[in-house]
Amino acid sequence: MRRALFISLALLGASTAAAQTSPTEVLAPNQTLLEVRSTGQSYVAPDQATLTGGVVTFATTSREAADSNARAMAQVVAALKKAGVAPRDIQTQSVSLDPQSNYDRQGAEPPRITGYQARNAVTVRVRDVTKASELLTVLFEAGANDVNGPFFSIEDDSAAVAKARADAVSKAKAEADAYATAFGMRVVKVLRISERQRSATYESIVVTGSRIRPAGAPPPPPPSMSSPAVEVGEMEQKVTIWVDFALGPK
Repeated sequence: MRRALFISLALLGASTAAAQTSPTEVLAPNQTLLEVRSTGQSYVAPDQATLTGGVVTFATTSREAADSNARAMAQVVAALKKAGVAPRDIQTQSVSLDPQSNYDRQGAEPPRITGYQARNAVTVRVRDVTKASELLTVLFEAGANDVNGPFFSIEDDSAAVAKARADAVSKAKAEADAYATAFGMRVVKVLRISERQRSATYESIVVTGSRIRPAGAPPPPPPSMSSPAVEVGEMEQKVTIWVDFALGPK
């Protein structure tokens, strides 16, 4: 999405020039300022992914909930390491222990604690995206019952950014030429270029797993479960630039 704005030199007030440094200060009397915003894109396959795997357990006492959760989570982490995930790629995301309460619908009695819920989750960095599906299965089979991902990313996006930037510049120049031609003018020179935002988006196929039960420790998945389908796809890198052109008579 792009927009263009013409500003005639004759219409610029002295207050505008005083308020900010403007490219119009270097315009010749017979020149017009054209401001163009252009967004360039590039596409690249992600080369790494992130998974989150956790365990949620319930018990009557806080100690029981915490102990059972710690044992289950230790099993999950051990399974990840056995599958080849390096310790530096496993990071604790969150640990929590919360009371579960029963509320009196009439409001006559205060909430009564009926048990405790313990949560523990880790973030797993997957350096080979082709193993994302395999590691999801590892999490499921190890007893993780709160699983999300994969969330794909690019380790080094410099090449993708450079390509998107070149695309944005090419579009800006083409738009400036088109406006100049339409008004019987020509592009004299570039006055200013600025880049204010960039972003990477991914139309992901996210595989999530959640088998949390309202009470009691959930049973582990069947030992022969199938691996979930994971498609890597492509990520879109966007770069937006603003370019001020000086247009003059032919």
